[in-house]
Amino acid sequence: MRFDFHVHTKFSPDSIINPKDLIAKSKHLRIIPAITDHNTMDSHKQIRSLVKSNLKFRDFQFIPGEEIRTDHGDLIGLYLTETIPKKTPFMEALDRIRGQGGIAYIPHMFDYGRNGVHATEEEASKVDVVEIFNARCLHNSYNDLALDFAKKHNKLQGAATDSHFLMEFGHTYTELPDFDLDAEDPKLLLRALKKAKFVTRKAPFFVRGTTTVVSVFKKIKRTVVRP
Repeated sequence: MRFDFHVHTKFSPDSIINPKDLIAKSKHLRIIPAITDHNTMDSHKQIRSLVKSNLKFRDFQFIPGEEIRTDHGDLIGLYLTETIPKKTPFMEALDRIRGQGGIAYIPHMFDYGRNGVHATEEEASKVDVVEIFNARCLHNSYNDLALDFAKKHNKLQGAATDSHFLMEFGHTYTELPDFDLDAEDPKLLLRALKKAKFVTRKAPFFVRGTTTVVSVFKKIKRTVVRP
């Protein structure tokens, strides 16, 4: 089974990925995405509706998640059922993820230009999974430091594209032994992650700047159409 644990859709302020297009590409590549939009889970309802209404999408699977902007950087919750608000304190966000039975996953941990985690080492070590390769990290050292942290604290590891544009999805993924994803049991994923293998490829350098442009354009658009 192939997973990309960090994927955005147009429901994130800096992404333009249409959920329908993501479903189609996911099925074609046989890569299961974790949908982790910034501070929202609104895309999940639309995705489930698309799967239910379109026969071609009926066997599509995804992991419901959210990338939460905490007071100490970004933290991803996987297998969430409720949104965790932006600016929630890091340790509280961690508790709320666990309270939903979810998995706490640190993305781009040492990429401080993109809200890497600046919690204490002790606090950060309480997560379940560390993203040891983020395809959008400009410097290899950021991913190397994340790998060192995961090894030091004996943490499970994941790799992801952090896709904001559809062209990015599919370049990086985590390969796991088969398990019953339909069971929606985070423990099965954690068990499978013990035998993870990674396929990694860095995203083109220009996608980060383009993402900023998308974010600004969307903000302007919201302002213009506001009543």
